Amino acid sequence: MTLRKRLFWLFAPLLVLALLFAYGLSQSLILSRFDRQDAQLLEGEAVRLQNLLEQNLRRNLDLVQSYAQWDTSYEFMHGQHPDYLRRNADPEALSEMNFDFMVFLDLQGRVHAEQWLPPTLTDMFVLDGQPPRSLEALRRAILEQARGLIQTSDEDLYGALIAVQGVPLNLAMGSIQDNQSTLPSAGTLIAGHFLDGERSENLQQQINGTLRLLAADHSVERWAPLPSPGVFSLNRAELSQRHLPNEEQQQILLRFSNSLGQPQMLFELTRDRRLYHEGRKAIAIFLAQATGVSLLALLLIYLGLEFAILRRVSRMHQDIAAIGPDSSQQRLQDRGTDELGRLACEVNRMLERLEQSETRDREILDAIQDGYFEIAPDGQVQAVNRALCNLLDYPAEAMLGQSYERLLSREDAERARQDFALALANNEQIRFSAPLRRGDGSLGHYETRFSLIRDSQGHFAGFRGILRDISEQVAYQNQLLDLAYRDSLTGLGNRKAFSEQLRHALDKAQREQGRLALLYLDLDRFKEVNDRYGHDVGDALLQDIAERLRRTVRQPDRVYRLGGDEFTLVLPDSNSVAAQKLAERLLAELQNAAQIGALSIDFVTPSIGIALYPDHAQNPEALIKAADSAMYEAKRERNRVDLFHPRLLSSSTQSG
Repeated sequence: MTLRKRLFWLFAPLLVLALLFAYGLSQSLILSRFDRQDAQLLEGEAVRLQNLLEQNLRRNLDLVQSYAQWDTSYEFMHGQHPDYLRRNADPEALSEMNFDFMVFLDLQGRVHAEQWLPPTLTDMFVLDGQPPRSLEALRRAILEQARGLIQTSDEDLYGALIAVQGVPLNLAMGSIQDNQSTLPSAGTLIAGHFLDGERSENLQQQINGTLRLLAADHSVERWAPLPSPGVFSLNRAELSQRHLPNEEQQQILLRFSNSLGQPQMLFELTRDRRLYHEGRKAIAIFLAQATGVSLLALLLIYLGLEFAILRRVSRMHQDIAAIGPDSSQQRLQDRGTDELGRLACEVNRMLERLEQSETRDREILDAIQDGYFEIAPDGQVQAVNRALCNLLDYPAEAMLGQSYERLLSREDAERARQDFALALANNEQIRFSAPLRRGDGSLGHYETRFSLIRDSQGHFAGFRGILRDISEQVAYQNQLLDLAYRDSLTGLGNRKAFSEQLRHALDKAQREQGRLALLYLDLDRFKEVNDRYGHDVGDALLQDIAERLRRTVRQPDRVYRLGGDEFTLVLPDSNSVAAQKLAERLLAELQNAAQIGALSIDFVTPSIGIALYPDHAQNPEALIKAADSAMYEAKRERNRVDLFHPRLLSSSTQSG
């Protein structure tokens, strides 16, 4: 990731985080405060609605009191003033007092007189949508509920908001007495009006919000009681929790219950969340402006970084990238006095120290006698010293950047790859030796010990090692091996080499379920050569026979001299037919006279015995014994080949 992208991803998330923080802060503090203010305004309107209803009730009570505590009314209840209703409670008077009915009850609760001006049933406002069956049924229900309220109240003057048969009404009641309230009560005066559409509309006009009258069974979980403005009301007012029907509005319920705690009616007050939405608009404008200012600040910061830092860093990068092995004394050009300038100065000092260190290391590496090399992870040679070039007879330019595998054979290159993988897996030093191809085309044996190279972060960066020429040691070791495993007279493998080769060949045949043939060869009348011509001629004859065996056998390294005039051949993956064909060719080759100097020796002939695995034996000792037995059987007639037969071994054993 480039530095520009890193700086962008540094500042951009901070900007977004700051804007999100501002948004969250505005939501949690400012908007919540506006929302609480909207809720307070809604609750205030609900309390105001309660006060308006209480004021209406207070007004009705004042009117009822003016009638109930009047001597004329008191006398009317005692049978006087028969024209009282016509003169004081006619329909016109009731309409002026905003009453829909007025009823005089005696002390027994019987109707003494009454005046009704109710609206029609179709014009009445009904809470549950089902109007009363008749006005008479509504009248009886109102009187019955009024009598119940009279019995539960100890006051002389009181009122209540009640719902009778789903019809809401404002009811005022007062005890009928004389002007001085010195005489006993003569009954109760009841008056009130229905909360019809017109009165609800008048109430709506006095409230800042939308008002709706609902049935009292509207379900709300929790209610908060409101204090009553006066002691004259029999109602208990309660306020619900605020709820939000949508994003734009808020609602609250005002419930009125009678003195028995029975809910009578609900007033649903709906009001816009004006402050909340104005706050949201203000916050949106603020966030938009803050975002614009932040983007402008980000642009200015980016431009400042581009011209003050990034371009200087880019130039420093170009200067550093131009520094290489062939550009010594090249330095950074930044000469500023700020942090970047001081950084460039320190880099120049570091380059000077590094050049001094590299020069010192190069001198040390060129001074040592052993070859030094470094190999990249992809196998290319990265560094060599002078001694390595001398050991391999290559100039440094011919090896740098080339794969090490070009110096090895295919088998040794595969082995080297395995050793490199092992060193990387185990994080250990590995010893490796193999023939390497020199610059003149010859092969030399070399040994190296290599280890891992890791960079400053500890990551694998290649291999380094020391190379030594061990050609003389390998030649000496091969000479020792020849002495240990080769017959000094004929150059063929000796008995020790034969034993090991036979064992390995048998193990392989057993693993792979293969076959193997063993040929035993003995020279007839060879003793006469030594007796007649001397051991020097006998040795020369053995060398001649060994050379003819090599020419006849396709794999000469499978021919061995066991000692004296005995030879053997190991033939892996061979059956009886192939073994007999080879034996016949050997007979034909060895029947020819041997020319030893001026002597021509033609009386020495071979006898050959053949034994097969797994037909004749399962182990080396038994197989050798079987081939030897077959060879002695062939010597009875001389100059012939004989395949082992188990009966021959048993008869020979019995005769012995």
